[in-house]
Parts: sequence; structure tokens; C-alpha cells
Amino acid sequence: MHPEDKEKTAFICPLGFFEFNRMPQGLTGAPATFQRLMEKTVGDMNLIEVLVYLDDIIVFGKTLEEHEQRLEKVLKRLHEEGLKLSLEKCQFCLPSVTYLGHVVSAEGVSTDPRKLEAVASWPRPRNVTELRSFLGFCSYYRRFVGGFAKIAQPLNKLLQRETTEEGCKVSDKNPSAPGPRKARESIQGEWTSQCEGAFVKLKESLTRAPVLAYADPHKPYELHVDASREGLGGVLYQEYGGLLRPVAYVSRSLTPSEKNYPTHKLEFLALKWAVVDKLKDYLYGAEFVIKTDNNPLTYILTTAKLDATGHRWLAALSGFRFSLKYRPGVNNRDADALSRRPYTTEWTQLTPDGVQALCQGTERRVKGGIEAEAIGVMAAAVPEFYCNPTQLRDESLPTFSRQDLKADQARDPLIALTIKALSANQQ
Repeated sequence: MHPEDKEKTAFICPLGFFEFNRMPQGLTGAPATFQRLMEKTVGDMNLIEVLVYLDDIIVFGKTLEEHEQRLEKVLKRLHEEGLKLSLEKCQFCLPSVTYLGHVVSAEGVSTDPRKLEAVASWPRPRNVTELRSFLGFCSYYRRFVGGFAKIAQPLNKLLQRETTEEGCKVSDKNPSAPGPRKARESIQGEWTSQCEGAFVKLKESLTRAPVLAYADPHKPYELHVDASREGLGGVLYQEYGGLLRPVAYVSRSLTPSEKNYPTHKLEFLALKWAVVDKLKDYLYGAEFVIKTDNNPLTYILTTAKLDATGHRWLAALSGFRFSLKYRPGVNNRDADALSRRPYTTEWTQLTPDGVQALCQGTERRVKGGIEAEAIGVMAAAVPEFYCNPTQLRDESLPTFSRQDLKADQARDPLIALTIKALSANQQ
């Protein structure tokens, strides 16, 4: 602790007045401060040769020789910063290691068997607190479970005071007041067969969770999406050895307003949510294929019929490079398909010129500004600048080597000052 900051940690007890000489655990800014210190210590090795999360450091390498070289660099940098390691907590030169509750190996990422032993023997929750504890633990590993939101839906309903849909009973304590329930409120009288089935299936799904593959940015992705009245789901794949291996599972339940959407709009929502909201870090800048069991959805980039909401979703998707392919529902079980019936009422026509304006950029005004009309504003209100090619054009994003990026940063007057300040250990 800096001498001027020690007073901020002061406390009084019967034994006297005390101040911390070193940063203690429990301070609001302590985790972020320690994380910055660790990232500064490993420097340019972070995310390339090592991963750092607070006091957990994982050093990886393709060969034993490479691993030893990187390990030596890490130990040297820790020594230079005056940091010490607990030898009892260190593991060296292992083919797999447990890191942040996951088992990391050359095959991929899997759940920690020791953590899941607690799930297998988890007793049935008796009150809201115990149920939240169970769902919170399971949610940490939800990316390993396909359709997690759908499976857990009956249990999530128990956390609300009032439920009107089939599944779990309505609370008789105060049925006229929906909302979160009290922490110690008993749920034993409302535990139905659907709740028991969800509880058992969650435990079974976690104990049989697959090994997720590492995402390779040089390989194409394949995304399977689907929607039902119970939630949205998606599975991101990459091909390894001629087989599709899952990279991530995503799912969520529907809001009350979303439950009123027609089938095709739910399918479009699942596509937009999976790509833009959940898997953007994987898919932005990459070329990928989306497979859906809703055949009308495959026409959203050509002759789709969309309302204003659909236009906004299409605009959000315009920054991604993907193609849509139809996949029969019987083959789309990984995304948990329930319905494949199209629904097309109360939708306005989106012309091919409008799709070009939203997804590929525009070279000129077509038919008196049809592109401007397609995005919901008057053509005269759109500056001429927006009639030129924009970042919405469907083309590959530029790539830079690490050396080129460092050279460009060194030439930039503002970034160069920042680099100089950081090199001098200034904030």
C-alpha cells in the first residue's frame, strides 16, 4: 500500500487502531488492481503464451521445449516484480490441468469432475435460497449443456411468486403479487413432476457434458440455431478430423412479450441473438454458415418480408459474413427444434435493393432513394456520404501482423505517448 493510501484501509477494534501495509482481500478495487498488476507482469505474453486470472496463471505450449521456455520467461518476470509463488499450489509440465473449474487439455475444455461430484449428490432444494444455489452452480457450466434454458425453465418458474403457465403450481401465499420470492420461502409444496424432471435432467446433462473444442479462427464455423415457445438455443461447431465438434452452447428463455411472437419471428430472433449478442467474439470478421429448420428464414437476405423490428435485426446482422441453409427439423435436434411452421401475416415487403442497402453497401441511389426508404427514413434526410460504400459491404476484414501493428502504433503520435508512459511505469 502507498503510505498516502493506508488510511483508507483503517479500522478500529478492541485491540486498537490498525492500517494495512499490503492490499487486503475484500476491498472493492482489490481484484481489478491485482489483475492489472499480473497483466503488467506477464506483458506481451498475455493471451499468446499464458493466461492470467488474478493469482491463477496457466502457461501452455505445443511441445515440452516450448513450454519450458515460456515457463522460464514467466518465472523470470515474476521474480523481477518481486512476486512469489506457493510451491504447493504449482503444477508443472502436465498434459491437462484444472483451471477456473474447467479441465484444459489438448483435446479441448471440459467440466471439472471434482466439481460435478457435488452435482450428482445434490439434494432436492427445499427453499428459494437452495434452489438459487443449485441453478447458480449449474449456470456456470451452461455452455456445456445444449438447451440449458429450456431444461431449467420449470425450476426458474419456482423463483417467481406467481406462475400461470403449465409446469409449476401458482404460489398460494400471495397469488396476486408476482415477482421474486423471499429467500427462505419454502417450495416443497410446489415441487411438481416437471420440476423433478428438470432437476434430474440438469444433473445428468452436467455429468455427461461433452469436451468443447478450442475455437480456431482460421477454420470456418457452423452455427445451428432454433427457437421454441420455451426459449432460444444455438450450437457453434467447427470441423476437426472430418467431424463437427461443439465450441459453445448458448440458450436463454423468452421474455413475456417475446412469447407472443409468431414462429418465424422467433426463429429470426434466435439467429440474431446467437450471432450478435452471444457469439460475436467468435463470429465477427469470420465467414460462417447458419443452419436452421425454418425454411422461410433462409430468405431474409433476398426476398424476406420484415417489419420494423426485422429491419433492425437485419441491420445488426449486416456486419457479419454468413450464409443461411435449411436443415430439416429431424436433423436439427442439437438446437432443440419444436416447430417449423412459417407465419407471414402483418409483415411489410423488403425489396432486394433494400437488402443491398442494409447488407452490402450502396454505390448509388436506386429508384429515387429506395435504400433510404428501406431503413425507415426519408431519402432527402440521408447525406450523400451514406450513398457510398460503407463498412456494411460484405467483404473480408483486413488483417494485420503483430509486427505491422506495433510499427503503426509507434508512428501514431498519441499512441506513442501512451507507450512511452507505460514503459516508464506511469498511469
